[in-house]
Amino acid sequence: MVWLQYTATRSQRAATACLFLTGAALIVAAARISYDNIEPQRAKAAERRRVLEAFIRRKLGSDQHQGSPQEQDPPRKT
Repeated sequence: MVWLQYTATRSQRAATACLFLTGAALIVAAARISYDNIEPQRAKAAERRRVLEAFIRRKLGSDQHQGSPQEQDPPRKT
């Protein structure tokens, strides 16, 4: 059994090329958008880590890793 019995016509080859190029362009555009969003995501992750570390230090009562006063959360009013 032959995989392709008939060769593709000129218009079929053109349509295949157009679809391939469209797909490649969409992949490139998605990669560019993803690359643009990397830095804000890294900043969010760093802030989350800082808040989590401060929370753990506060819960464990550890004074050995005291940061600058700007990094610490203000005391809560009860």
